[in-house]
Amino acid sequence: MVKLSFLKVLRERFNLSRLAIKYSRVTIGFWIAMVVAGLLAFSSLKYALFPDITFPVVVVNAQVPLGTAVETEQKLTQPIEERLLPLAGLDQMVSSTYPGRTVVTLYFDVGTDLNSSSMEVEKTLWQIAIPEGATFEVIPFNLNESSAVSYTIKSDTKDLKELADIAKTSILPEIAQLPGVLKVNLLGGGETTFTALNSGSELTKQAPEIIKEEQQRDSPESPMPITPTRIRFNGQEALAFQVIKGGDANTLDVVSRVEEAVQRLQGSLPGVQLVLAVTQANYIREATQSTIDGLLLAIVLAVLVIFTFLRNWRATLITALAIPISLLGTAIVMAIYGFNLETITLLALALVIGIIIDDAIVEVENISRHLEAGESPRQAALAATNEIGLTVSASTLTIVAVFLPVGLMGGNLGQFFKPFGLTVSAAVLTSLLVARTLCPVLAVYWLKPRQGKREQGTGNREQQCSAV
Repeated sequence: MVKLSFLKVLRERFNLSRLAIKYSRVTIGFWIAMVVAGLLAFSSLKYALFPDITFPVVVVNAQVPLGTAVETEQKLTQPIEERLLPLAGLDQMVSSTYPGRTVVTLYFDVGTDLNSSSMEVEKTLWQIAIPEGATFEVIPFNLNESSAVSYTIKSDTKDLKELADIAKTSILPEIAQLPGVLKVNLLGGGETTFTALNSGSELTKQAPEIIKEEQQRDSPESPMPITPTRIRFNGQEALAFQVIKGGDANTLDVVSRVEEAVQRLQGSLPGVQLVLAVTQANYIREATQSTIDGLLLAIVLAVLVIFTFLRNWRATLITALAIPISLLGTAIVMAIYGFNLETITLLALALVIGIIIDDAIVEVENISRHLEAGESPRQAALAATNEIGLTVSASTLTIVAVFLPVGLMGGNLGQFFKPFGLTVSAAVLTSLLVARTLCPVLAVYWLKPRQGKREQGTGNREQQCSAV
């Protein structure tokens, strides 16, 4: 009996809802600040198709004056492999040996810093005893670097050679210097591919010039160059430039900057038309917008279901407020971790709508039940939250215990599901905090007891006192 009384007193003393009701102004001020911070965090989130994941690859291209592939393997490839194999974060190493040349490709764990890995590789190579006359080149690659947008270059008065000269001198250098752009490739015309590099990119740091003409290769391991490219657009031979974004750049931001630059260039190039050919932006916008539409529909349906059962617009409003406030609180966590509004995180938010509103429904419904029993709003809020506080907290923390390990998974798969697990966990924990603090405070101010029930409850108490 003493133990039960002690637990009851302990539960009442550390009841978070009791503290929130006692300091109601502080509670409301805190959540107003959270809403403002959430709006700022939400506005800073970028739209993307998939999470920002780095696939770091470092290629070592070494050459030595040897005549056979076997000799090159023994004197060059094997010493390089032996020294590079113990590198931290190395997941896989593949080598290809040719007479007088070897290509070693190092695949590092997802999320490994590419710059530090390439510097560590170069530092290790300088410590290897290689044959006299041998040279090596370290080339970092990020497999997340991809084409963001492509434009064709057309003209009714100029041939392809003239257009190529204009592109090399006026178009590509301008586009290549935009933030987030890694490089710009000029394709077509039957010439060797021309590449303009961003002066701030890692590729430029390895080359003394900003713009260089190079022969592209099928892959980093292949020693054979690609033949000159030819482009056809709408059945006619054409010239095109392809914008490659950096691995950590946002596709929509890069495309927007390129579109603005193209509009500026179009006015300064009479007789030349820059026509959009391919872009990832439209697909990303459509995919994210469809997910957002589904999220909004889920919110509307959830509110309608709540009103159907509670049949009280005040209680419905208090419960419904838990959805946007919980989502804004989740946006703060997403901004801290650098997540984007992409397929994975938007799916997590859409799936968690029914969960984040569950705690608020239980809290408000129990408070309404106490109000119908004749208690005042403050008494009803204190009694109701004290009754179900442990149950609500336990059920919510159980959900977090399920999804949080998903966000802490390692490996390639874990990098994809990290935004999902952490977003769901943040949303559920925020909803628990809303249900235990804000909902009881709003119930005290907004919910009104039914007069008939209140008078009936008062009469019953008077009869009980008379009987005593």
